[in-house]
Amino acid sequence: MYAAKQFNLATFCLIAIILATTLLPIVANAQNNLTESASIIGEADQLSYTLGTRLKSNDMGDWQNTARVRPVIGLRYGKWQLGIGDGRAWRNLGQFGSEPTLSYQFMDEHDVNIGLSMRVHNVSTGESFDVFEGGKNTLRTRIMLHRKINQRWRFNADWTQDVLNRGDGTTLNLGLSYAWPVFQQSELILHADSTWATAEHWRNSGSQFKTGSLNLVTSGFQKVSAGLTFKQSLSRHWAWYSSFAISQPIAELKRISGSNEIASGQIGILYFKR
Repeated sequence: MYAAKQFNLATFCLIAIILATTLLPIVANAQNNLTESASIIGEADQLSYTLGTRLKSNDMGDWQNTARVRPVIGLRYGKWQLGIGDGRAWRNLGQFGSEPTLSYQFMDEHDVNIGLSMRVHNVSTGESFDVFEGGKNTLRTRIMLHRKINQRWRFNADWTQDVLNRGDGTTLNLGLSYAWPVFQQSELILHADSTWATAEHWRNSGSQFKTGSLNLVTSGFQKVSAGLTFKQSLSRHWAWYSSFAISQPIAELKRISGSNEIASGQIGILYFKR
């Protein structure tokens, strides 16, 4: 009888320990998630913005002709975002720079972002629409996925389509990056990506291919790139970044006369109102 009581007491203690080590963390996590959800809901209807400036060159080999100083403007209200919005995506997922893109965020969590955007695209330069530069423009839709795999690795993909059929075609970009924390509130990001596109896109994609015929370029992966980005939060509202990348044509595009490796870079300072 005494042994049975000891057994029952030991069994009860074991069950209590198991419940304490399993259910309590689950309850705590649920409470944290509810708190975070309430915080997100409270901020959903607030207007946030980003202001800044950057110096950018699409071809550092021709720095004098390609270097440009441009403003950085971002807005965010609910799921709508212009540019980099309030800086959350820039801070969590490694996005940097600025695109004059109006997008709708289907999903915007700490580790994943899925958005749909539409923007004016300059077919002549292969860049986002810039009111300071001329060229043939079109309207491009874009689906963007940014996924934070863990504390270091991130995956990104985007699909674009020229809805006006003015020469930009269809593209699919796949990339992988590694973020290394160098100092407090700073990261050094190594990234690599490759671009698949239709033949129409490659034949109209850049002014660097002037001396060769692009008629033989077919649809497929024709370009790879790699680069380094350093970004640092100076305070809750201020941050700066610097980026350098090299883009290399491959396959048929590499065999075109006049195709070559392109180095680009930019540096900027940002102010987040959040």
